Amino acid sequence: MSQSTLSLAVTDQERQDLRRRMAVQHEIELEMNNLIRDMIVLVDSNKVAESRMEKHQIKNLLGVALETPSVEVVKQYILYQVGRDAPGSSWRRDDFGGKLVKALDTLRRTAERIAQDVQRQLRLGDKLDNRQIDDAWILLVRAYLGQLNRYFYYRREERHGRG
Repeated sequence: MSQSTLSLAVTDQERQDLRRRMAVQHEIELEMNNLIRDMIVLVDSNKVAESRMEKHQIKNLLGVALETPSVEVVKQYILYQVGRDAPGSSWRRDDFGGKLVKALDTLRRTAERIAQDVQRQLRLGDKLDNRQIDDAWILLVRAYLGQLNRYFYYRREERHGRG
């Protein structure tokens, strides 16, 4: 294969990857109403804003999600925080940490659906690999935790009469 043919092939692959990423991002944006509704139910039903959870703890969690391409790393961070919460006053309160991990696991099914839809929309064939699902999954998790950070901040400030 000549250098120009190899260069062209890489460019086509890069173009296809960019189209896929843009399509995945669009699908995630369409999913935001559902993500936000589910997140609000989790925060409000656990009354986590009324716990000893601090705003920086949620912000740190979001920071971990933004730094890694792995949802499993994010889940392990949550479990670590649950383990550190010996008095059960924040991450363990009403099993908030465990329920959050389950919520992130549930987002994997949404990521699978999004990856399949994008594959079909872009006519990229039937073969879907785990990397494509994982890429969509971490983007969903980041969106979910970003909204959780904002909502938790609002609820926390509201609780203190500043909202």
